[in-house]
Amino acid sequence: MLVDVGLSWRETMRRAARAGMSTSELEWVIVTHEHADHVRGLKTALRRGLRLAASVGTLRALGVDGVPLEAGMELAGITVNPFPVPHDAAQPVGLRLETPDARLAVVSDLGRMTPEVLAAVRGCTHLILEANHDPEMLLAGPYPWPIKMRILGPNGHLANEESARTLVQLGPTGPRSVLLAHLSQENNSPGRALEAVARGLNGGRTDLYLTYPDRPSAVLVS
Repeated sequence: MLVDVGLSWRETMRRAARAGMSTSELEWVIVTHEHADHVRGLKTALRRGLRLAASVGTLRALGVDGVPLEAGMELAGITVNPFPVPHDAAQPVGLRLETPDARLAVVSDLGRMTPEVLAAVRGCTHLILEANHDPEMLLAGPYPWPIKMRILGPNGHLANEESARTLVQLGPTGPRSVLLAHLSQENNSPGRALEAVARGLNGGRTDLYLTYPDRPSAVLVS
């Protein structure tokens, strides 16, 4: 399965090949919300025969048919548990994906960490976590003021320090691996994100990785 398809279909396939991943058995795409940077390749994916799963609100916002996400549903041999996240979309969700060998949470595009999101993440072996911006860079940067306020707001995006606090709250039983995601190219830097989150871990045993806008990240194998 794919979680979101924010690149063109051709670019998605190209990056999968660069990462050494076969796409011949893809069956499903799960869409977390309807914003363009998460659905750019969706129409082509559906024409290629993939099935779509998303929240009822997201399906309605997209104006397409699909399978409504429900807690505990199984897709392609993976148990899927969606959970609500605070973001300015119709019905956005994060995801907890489980197999017998691993538990992965996908937590991106949210303005703040909530008790419900933290509860969904606890016990996961791997975590994809938004570290979108450095607030000082954002405020000093070129974005118009309303967009800055949207990003900083409770339904916007997670800052580096908030991502670090999330891992502190998860404590010593937190995930083995964390991939920092959705880094802004204008309002963040890989170095700032890594430094802030590593500081929050304070020497913990979690492995930190970056995701990138222009190439595949590391491939994690449980």
